[in-house]
Amino acid sequence: MVPVGLALVLALAVAGCNANSSSGDSTEDKGKSASAMESVPQGGTLHYLSRRATETFETANAQMVPTSRLRWVHRGLTSWQTFPDKDTVLVPDLATDTGTTDDGGKTWTFTLQEGLKFSDGSPITAQDVKYGIERSFAPMFQGGLGYHKTLLEGGPDYDGPYDGKELDSIEVVDDHQLVFHLSRPFGNWPWIVSMPAFAPVPKAADTEPETYGENPVASGPYMVTSFSKGTQAVLERNPNWSADTDQARLAGPDKIVLDMGLNNDTIVQRLIDDKGDDQSAISNALISPSQFQRIESDPSVSDRMANGPSGYFRYLAMNVTRPGLSDVRVRQAINYAINKAEIQSVYGGPKFGGQLTSSIMTEGIPGATDYDLYDGGDTGDVEKAKSLLAEAGVTDLKLSLTYPTDVSAIEEKEAQSIKNSLARVGIDVELKGLDGDGWYELISSADGDYDMTTSGWGADFPSGMSTIQPLFASSEIGDGGGNASQYSNPDVDAAIDAAISEPDLDKAGEMWAAIDRQIMEDAPIVPILVQRTQALAGSKIVNYFMPAYPPFANELVVGVDR
Repeated sequence: MVPVGLALVLALAVAGCNANSSSGDSTEDKGKSASAMESVPQGGTLHYLSRRATETFETANAQMVPTSRLRWVHRGLTSWQTFPDKDTVLVPDLATDTGTTDDGGKTWTFTLQEGLKFSDGSPITAQDVKYGIERSFAPMFQGGLGYHKTLLEGGPDYDGPYDGKELDSIEVVDDHQLVFHLSRPFGNWPWIVSMPAFAPVPKAADTEPETYGENPVASGPYMVTSFSKGTQAVLERNPNWSADTDQARLAGPDKIVLDMGLNNDTIVQRLIDDKGDDQSAISNALISPSQFQRIESDPSVSDRMANGPSGYFRYLAMNVTRPGLSDVRVRQAINYAINKAEIQSVYGGPKFGGQLTSSIMTEGIPGATDYDLYDGGDTGDVEKAKSLLAEAGVTDLKLSLTYPTDVSAIEEKEAQSIKNSLARVGIDVELKGLDGDGWYELISSADGDYDMTTSGWGADFPSGMSTIQPLFASSEIGDGGGNASQYSNPDVDAAIDAAISEPDLDKAGEMWAAIDRQIMEDAPIVPILVQRTQALAGSKIVNYFMPAYPPFANELVVGVDR
């Protein structure tokens, strides 16, 4: 997990990480959908319009969720089923189940299904899965979702397989069984093995690692038959994939054409116009407020838009180590003071900007609970804030608010709104805009010179661990960590550690809910908004919807109505 305070332009390409500006909507229209695994029309060509400069099917450094286009080509040990009206669930993919542990979550065993084959006809073995994971440790593959790199025994000291070394903590028992030996109990390991690095890669095919992602050996329902970097990729059916072994993909289209490097607004306009091949298209384009207004005014277009019931967590982090913010009463006063409705309007209002929030975990994360310890209404409670400041003996407080300036104009408007809110209670705020790199370097440093910062977050997988631990554990202060409030509470750290270790995920959800409230009693942040995400599809696309989590459409289950 890399806490990068960049725009949702980046965040939509990854599952979770810091996310600033986004397009969101609080409506609960799910678009054309019934359920994730309903049948869809077989045949036709699906077009994917990508704003990324180039797409690749490399898994070793990917940050894409298991419901993304990467998984047209690759399978994992587990995967996700998503639904328009209930929580996302983990399902076996290459494996026969979602993993077993007999020692409280420190050792996990997975068994592959019988008869699985790659697109070249060779069998998929446990050794191929092991090798695929080992590649992700190579220095040439920096980035990606790397939980496994620290969790596997010996992982921090391993540099990949290209010098002939193996990672012993990935034990291959036979062609069908793997055992993972972790450095600590970790209850969410079955979710971790759904991530991109756990796709199988045959060693014999990995002769040019730098370009392997342009023409990988496929384990999923599609294989790459044509690839032009930065321009286009063409995918066609993998004759060795069997639907009977796959609970995550519907594989409706016969062919997929992925066009790269397109202008974001142009993509949206093409989908609005809905002509020719664009009638059979989906995309990763972001819908701007002005485009949303046009879409909403035309039912023939708005009926083709999928709207998410949940999304990215937007918040104000307060550096609790700073003299002006070390008193919890001051931080509580700031929670009361913020006019959240005004910030919501900055992001496009309740229909487009998202839903106001007062807790940390978002809808779709097990354990997420609605509560408000500082109920100042949508516009804040000025008198309550002033009362707390007076109780703390604070007058003439001056604070700085740092925010990134090169993402979009929204961050500056958001910062100005916060400044205005705090001015109402006598707090003078100095705004300090920085470029994205400078901002991230500052707020991820243990001695950063800032009082407050705005930020956003999206979970990498549906667990409180994927939000609470990176944002509030003491271990995440400085050294690139995501704890921008520099919050450190030994009791919270102990509770986080216990919840991480709990293999009963229902019980873990209850533990994360308690930690959520425990943190907010200390008020290191002001929860502001759950940003919605929206996506537009062509008129011939079916089974296109936004689940509660992740906050984007499942690209593996769409079909083309011919």
